[in-house]
Amino acid sequence: MKRTIINSIVAIALVLGACNQTSINQIGDPVNSDEAVSVGVGMEAFQKEGKAEAVLFGKVAEVCQAEGCWLSYVTEDDNMVVDFGEVFTVPKNIANKDLYARGHFYRDTLEDKTIEIKFRATGVKFK
Repeated sequence: MKRTIINSIVAIALVLGACNQTSINQIGDPVNSDEAVSVGVGMEAFQKEGKAEAVLFGKVAEVCQAEGCWLSYVTEDDNMVVDFGEVFTVPKNIANKDLYARGHFYRDTLEDKTIEIKFRATGVKFK
């Protein structure tokens, strides 16, 4: 009887401890946050050096509210769009959260013929 009570107390303590930990969400390919650079630094490296592959870190400005099929990072100028190539979606409630994204920069020609720099993520990680 004592063993059952002790085992129950230990199990409850483990569950409560797990609930208090900060959970990290990972979607898509694994993201190594140790390799991350800020969105601005990554964009600058793309524009100057042509370095397209990156792990970016920044704050989410907004998320597609229809499907979670894109998000944008807060930047000093215009927000930068991150898409997922229809491979996965993200939760619609992650605006204002810090997010790591693994992928590559690319140039997208818009309807008005302007070119916008975007980021195609193959994996994301957020808290």
